[in-house]
Amino acid sequence: MQPRDHSFWPFTPKVSIITAVVVLLVLLLITGVLRTYTGWPADSSNNTVLIGIFILSLLPIVLAILNVIIERGGSIGYGDLKIDFSKIQQLSNSGFTVPANIGVRGEYVADSGTSNILETLRAATSSGVAVIDLEDGHAWWETRLLVLLAGADRLKKPDKIVFTATDETREQVYIGWARPGDLLEQLLKEDPRYLKSFYASRAAAAQWALLGPLELVPPFSYYTIPPPPPWMQGALALNHNWMAFSTATGLPNELLSEQLLQHELGETIENKGDARHISIVHLDEIFKPVLIKKQIDKNWTNEEQTKTLFSNEEPFIVITESGKYSAIVSTQSLYNEVLKGITDSKR
Repeated sequence: MQPRDHSFWPFTPKVSIITAVVVLLVLLLITGVLRTYTGWPADSSNNTVLIGIFILSLLPIVLAILNVIIERGGSIGYGDLKIDFSKIQQLSNSGFTVPANIGVRGEYVADSGTSNILETLRAATSSGVAVIDLEDGHAWWETRLLVLLAGADRLKKPDKIVFTATDETREQVYIGWARPGDLLEQLLKEDPRYLKSFYASRAAAAQWALLGPLELVPPFSYYTIPPPPPWMQGALALNHNWMAFSTATGLPNELLSEQLLQHELGETIENKGDARHISIVHLDEIFKPVLIKKQIDKNWTNEEQTKTLFSNEEPFIVITESGKYSAIVSTQSLYNEVLKGITDSKR
């Protein structure tokens, strides 16, 4: 880094931002090495350590802001701190809105009917953000949300779930967001049948995964799905070999675990009329410990927006417009844009 002068922080905003990114990557690398060779940090301390790393990585940006304040001769007002939403829109992710109940409303899904949800699941798990619109509280069942969360947690994508709903006459009002793993942990506590079905489906899918891709056997031009091998156990695995592979490609069904889970939930819960709807109130009852509700609204004053931004402790924050969900964006991206706005105003 080439210093500019004898300022409190003599480096340019661009260098400060690059330094912040480098510090973040180095600290993450060091933490990864320590975890591999020493077992530190423990799983219970992961979140605390990651938050600490994130805060430390912001130090160059904070110093750059302080330098601007000092050069201006004292203080900086809220009028100087502005979020340019036209630029933020390019950095944000509005996500994929998952069709209600994974595309099958109001009817139970099991066995061959589970194929109807696969395309929707594939689309949802290919996006970084999944939006669940609860609508009037009758659009989603707990069982379908469980299937979606199980897939997201296993595949690590989407890594953010955003909830919206209809509040009186306003549609797609932002309710909160959370990480799939946190949501899954809470939802599995709601019914013992959820936990049993969850583990049964993963155990069955894991057994089929041991077989690997199928071989094309001449003279056939398609792949023949084999019968369950003698060592395979459990009715769920034994009775659903047709789900395990694609007859067109011979490749394993990457969503087999979720398809089997839906079958189990459909047979044991949905078919008996036990599926519970998720309303705004019920969502809060289930996920209150993990649901993140903080937001920045485009129609707020600069003071309200910046106060919310700098009080946010999460790496992401939701942008709304008159309460309606717009996108979710990296907190650091917002910090960077605010910093750029301050330095640009000096010129």
